[in-house]
Amino acid sequence: MKVVQIPVSMIIANPEQPRKIFKDSELEELTRSISEYGVLQPLIVKRAEGRRFTLVAGERRLRAASLAGLKTVPAIVRELQDREAALIALVENVQRENLNFLEEAKAYKKLMEDFGLTQGDIAKRVSKQQSTISNKIRILSLPEDIQTAIIENNLTERHARALLKLSSQEDRKKVIERIVSNGLNVKQTEKLIEDIFQSKEKADRNRRKINYISYKIYLNTIRKAFNQVKDVEKNARLIENDKGEFLEVKIIIPKNDRCFT
Repeated sequence: MKVVQIPVSMIIANPEQPRKIFKDSELEELTRSISEYGVLQPLIVKRAEGRRFTLVAGERRLRAASLAGLKTVPAIVRELQDREAALIALVENVQRENLNFLEEAKAYKKLMEDFGLTQGDIAKRVSKQQSTISNKIRILSLPEDIQTAIIENNLTERHARALLKLSSQEDRKKVIERIVSNGLNVKQTEKLIEDIFQSKEKADRNRRKINYISYKIYLNTIRKAFNQVKDVEKNARLIENDKGEFLEVKIIIPKNDRCFT
């Protein structure tokens, strides 16, 4: 396709850009490279109103080019409908831009929800394993505040996947606090989570033990009371049926309401 030089001022930002965070350090590095070598990979744009162009892919390069003081950038003009442009923008950005793993996951989810692509379709388009797509999308099941904490504290995708093992929001927050305050790596984080599970299991065993003891006390109390009834009414019966999750206890006492003359 033909590459043309387009003024930076005539390019409109891409509303479908999956990347929301642009680190200054990364832009500075790319800006230095562009200042020395220029923009090596053309942007993709589509025509907009007023002789302007909407950016389809390449926002990081466009920002860095602007910071480097370039007046024009190389671009490929594609004749695209809005929906087609949005699809290309997402796929191109996932393939070429340095997205963090949550931005990448959100881009995959958008491809599924807005464009009806399956995980298999996405895997083919971005040249990745379907399991990779699935694992990233699963991270989005974490609450928004946990996702924000992960990014703000520069935690890794493996940290996030470890947090998925916890169902309690409170536990997740405590673990993140421990990770940040103690600088825990992934292995240490997984050990911490395993310790939490073991602690909960121990507490559950203790509760079950207490409940078992209480159940035995209740049953013995009923049996003692029945023995007192049995001393008076020989035909009284105590029936115990084990129902699995509970024990059914029945006491049958004949009604002795005969009249004597």
